[in-house]
Amino acid sequence: MIRTSAMDASDKPAGLEPINEQECLYLLGLRRLGRVALNVDGRPQVFPVNYALSGRVVAFRTAPGTKLANAPMSHVAFEIDDYDSTTGVGWSIMVKGVAYEITEALDHDSVEARRQLVQPVAPGQRDRWVAIRPDEITGRRFRHHG
Repeated sequence: MIRTSAMDASDKPAGLEPINEQECLYLLGLRRLGRVALNVDGRPQVFPVNYALSGRVVAFRTAPGTKLANAPMSHVAFEIDDYDSTTGVGWSIMVKGVAYEITEALDHDSVEARRQLVQPVAPGQRDRWVAIRPDEITGRRFRHHG
């Protein structure tokens, strides 16, 4: 089941405004740095990654190591956010889904994801690709009234 940010009034915490999937995808497409959360030895860990959006798929490049050993074929979460202190407006986008290594995958989505420009800023060679195929994309906006 694919879920978007549709919340009814009873689900909406005071002061939070849901962001629809179209705007979530727009905001995801504007950014290049996010955080991927995954399970490592039974404990959650969060890693910053440079990424690109291809359709609804979030893709990032990595090297052999913790992310590549633990993300593929696992449920993960990916998040970006922003806050403007001058306006008091902040937002957060969450993508939940299953991660796949797509370095050599030949399906259309994987090929398209690898065509995206992803330039990792972390040092070292990062020639392995991981894609998150979402089953849930949610977003929310808040306004600080301080």
